[in-house]
Amino acid sequence: MVSEIPTHKDLITAGHSNIRTAWWDGSAIYGSEGKKEMAVRTYVDGKLKLGDNNLLQHDPVTGIAISGDIRNSWAGVSTLQALFAKEHNAAEYPYLDDEELFRKARLVTSAVIAKIHTIDWTVELLKTHTMNAAMHANWYGLLGKWVKERFGHIGGEALGGLVGLSQPNNHGVPYSLTEEFTSVYRMHPLLPDSLHLRNINTTPGPNKSPQYLKEVKMEELVGIRGESKLGEIGFERQLVSMGHQACGALELWNYPLFFKDLIAQNVDGTERSDHVDMPALEIYRDRERSVPRYNQFRRGLLMIPISKWEDLTDDKETVQDLREVYGEDVEKLDLLVGLMAEKKIKGFAISETAFFVFIIMASRRLEADRFFTSYFNEETYTKKGFQWVNSTESLRDVIQRHYPSIASTWMNSTSAFSVWDAPPNSFNPVPLLLRFPS
Repeated sequence: MVSEIPTHKDLITAGHSNIRTAWWDGSAIYGSEGKKEMAVRTYVDGKLKLGDNNLLQHDPVTGIAISGDIRNSWAGVSTLQALFAKEHNAAEYPYLDDEELFRKARLVTSAVIAKIHTIDWTVELLKTHTMNAAMHANWYGLLGKWVKERFGHIGGEALGGLVGLSQPNNHGVPYSLTEEFTSVYRMHPLLPDSLHLRNINTTPGPNKSPQYLKEVKMEELVGIRGESKLGEIGFERQLVSMGHQACGALELWNYPLFFKDLIAQNVDGTERSDHVDMPALEIYRDRERSVPRYNQFRRGLLMIPISKWEDLTDDKETVQDLREVYGEDVEKLDLLVGLMAEKKIKGFAISETAFFVFIIMASRRLEADRFFTSYFNEETYTKKGFQWVNSTESLRDVIQRHYPSIASTWMNSTSAFSVWDAPPNSFNPVPLLLRFPS
């Protein structure tokens, strides 16, 4: 972060500008500025650079991957970056030159990522029938996909959805990712301490389960070492292994141990000499940015604050530990600790407090973006590109498009964000294959 900006609000008085844009614009693939974008392009037919064996291309001198966002990355993110680079390169518009084709392909790919996040990833994170209906209504409206595809956007926000509105809606303020959103979107406990590598060279077991091969420590999969290790593992085995391993729960005592002594990286992907205690740093960052403590944060969202530790959790050991750290003063409780300790709504992977911010931002990101409102049409996306976005419903569709054998052989679940050997349409844990960094 490079500078403070007044917010003119009571709880958080200053925000910060950032050198990295939000992942919503596809910056994980394309970068946050022109120099990075130039590095990932081939300048032939609008395509992006890809290396051997379906992986990212690497700098021959440094060994660092050539992609949009490589700082503090790991092999799982590199795999997703390579998958969506292939999605970008699948665009074919013979009548466009290299520059035009690149721009249209980037627009379409970014929209696909946004749609997957809205009606696939978020639905798996908040696994209830109500949230499934709500997220689809955000995109398609209450009238549904069939009506929208045949008659266009009709009936306003409620009936037609946020996507395709005649004008963006910023609600009277410049759009931004709020400090509150940054605080509740800290999900490092989702990462386990190791990857359970699978054998994809054998016959699938029941429910398309691959045989367990061995454990790979997460330290081996982070940064430049991770790129080297990914080259050994290979794209398909990495993807299938992540798909069959449930992620960690967003709870106390579940923070990955390797984050306690993390080798930090510079923006260009090179390693720094200093190590980072990530869980301690996350608490420090909230305090440094004047993010309210847990109770005050809930008051700002018009939620009921806790009056005693037992209001937060039923776990007696957790209550005892909270008393040892904070005494009896519940007002001292740090936001992140409260989010991890809080009782979950059935089917939710995140806390109710975090959900209040999520549900607002899930809508604002769509309705504030002209490319999902007034510019969401064939003229902007091209007829083929617009159809491409409209026909893509899930990450499974993207995998099926480029790696049909992976989907048919190893994916039993309906969504790629469910553990892959789960029954179709079932409510099961989210796998290690998750999302681009925010």
